[in-house]
Amino acid sequence: MLGLGSFYLKWNAFAAGVLLLILFQHSQFCFQTVYLCIPHLQQVEGPEMVNYALPHSDENAPDLYLPSMSLMTYCLLSAFLYGTAGQFNPEVIADVITKCFITQVMEVITIWGCLYAMQAHIAVLDLFSYTGYKYLGLTISMLCGIVFKHLELGTASFYGAFAWTASAAAWFMLKTMANNIPVETASTGPKRDIMVLAFAASQVATMWFVSQTKYL
Repeated sequence: MLGLGSFYLKWNAFAAGVLLLILFQHSQFCFQTVYLCIPHLQQVEGPEMVNYALPHSDENAPDLYLPSMSLMTYCLLSAFLYGTAGQFNPEVIADVITKCFITQVMEVITIWGCLYAMQAHIAVLDLFSYTGYKYLGLTISMLCGIVFKHLELGTASFYGAFAWTASAAAWFMLKTMANNIPVETASTGPKRDIMVLAFAASQVATMWFVSQTKYL
């Protein structure tokens, strides 16, 4: 099993590649991690020995570096937005982080429970990675809202960017889950196709829930 530190091994070149993969992924056809048996790959114990590439070597490998940095940037931008409206106080950052973290934890628990019912396995840290890329879209949307706020287009620009980034996050989750969940799942569990669509839709719902547009 990959250690927590392995999820933060992301070089700048590969980080840029992941950004493009998530935001402009319509030309991407492969959403699977590399599992070739070559040197410098992380071994994962299981029924069979499988070698997975680490995040610094594979753009499709889940990482926690980008989600963490995106979350912190989004919270700081939210605090800045409150400041431009003269409503900033130190609790703003803590409140936004807490809301985002609790929402993501509940989302991961729900997804993990559905996967368990389907007898499909995806590592919990992988789920935190996949659901954490939404903060990249929220950061971009918030930045657009702040930049165009002075033109009285803050809300419109936010939701314009939100429409693109939320659909990109949903599409990313759709393709990722479709590639990671086996075609054959437990007959007594939830239907695979319905769950894949639900997981994708959850990205849009949670992004909307944690968005901060009060002072745009």
